[in-house]
This record gives sequence, structure tokens and C-alpha cells, in this order.
Amino acid sequence: MPSEKRCCSVLVVSGKKQNTALLSAMLDSSVYRPVDFALSAGEAKRKLLRSAFDIIIIDPPLPDGFGTDFALDATADTRAGILMMVRSDLFETTCRKVEDAGVLTLAKPVSKSDFYTALKLITATNARLLNEEKKTRRLQDKLEETKLVSRAKIILMEKMKISEPEAHRYIEKEAMDSRRTRKEVAEQIING
Repeated sequence: MPSEKRCCSVLVVSGKKQNTALLSAMLDSSVYRPVDFALSAGEAKRKLLRSAFDIIIIDPPLPDGFGTDFALDATADTRAGILMMVRSDLFETTCRKVEDAGVLTLAKPVSKSDFYTALKLITATNARLLNEEKKTRRLQDKLEETKLVSRAKIILMEKMKISEPEAHRYIEKEAMDSRRTRKEVAEQIING
């Protein structure tokens, strides 16, 4: 069963207004929206403080630096996929600086098909990372619940002088009878 297509928000960072218009025209508005623009790294940083973006496209040079420092900062501060489009004579140097951080680099001039392929790669990678983050969060929640239940069982065993299986059954039954989660019951026992 195909999944519903998710829209990706985009921040285009370019020191030239005409380039932001060209890049915007290359983005399929049914997939990439909303699209926001910044004319400098400083402006882009301010926008990142207010909003989260799925994709950041950087078209250096920027008025306040080339853009590699901003790209590296963005990889550390956001979960956005980052695409840098640099002049072909700067391609190798730029790649060496940013690729270990996960920044995808394309050499200009960029064909529409290469641009589209890079966006699809970033979109697919973001989707996979998002799924992994969800799994990690679920596992962390489960681990937290297990820790709380274990602490609650120890308290019950000491206070009620019962065995570990009896403490476990007590928490399970209390959760079922009161229509609460085991975590909620454990927290109540711990907080006493």
C-alpha cells in the first residue's frame, strides 16, 4: 500500500535574489513547500531559530561567508538535509570540508535532473532518519517504563514483603483495574 506523499519544507540560502528565484522554480510545489529564503547565513540562522526545515539548500558565496561554516552548524543544530551547490572549481575542496558532516554537494552548473536526484536522495534519507528517530524514542520510552516498574517492584517487595513475581502481578493488576499504564502505576508507587 503506497504511503501518502509528505511535503518537505525548504530553506534556500543564497546571496543572490535571482538565484533564489531560479532554485524556487526548480522545486515541485506539490512536494517541496513551504519554501522560504534567506540572503545570508545570519538571516538563515535566525529563520532556523523560528522554524524547522526538512531541506536547506545553500548557494554560496554568501555575503557573510562562503557557507561551509553555516552548513556545518546547520548539520549540528537541525535534522534538515543539506545541499550545497558550489562552483565546479571549488567542488572537491568544499566536499572535503562538509561531506563527513552529511552535507550533499553538487557542482554548478547543476542540471535539473541532478538537482531533482539530489533532492530525492535528501528526502529519502530524511524519511529514513525520521523513522529511526521514532523507533529510538519508542525504545527510550520502553526503557524508562521498565526502569520505573523495576524501582516500583523493589519498593513493593520491601514494603509489602512480597516476591518479585507478586510485585509484578500487583502492578499489572493495578494498571488494568485503574485503566492506567504500568508506568503511571509505577510512578504513583515511587512517589508514594
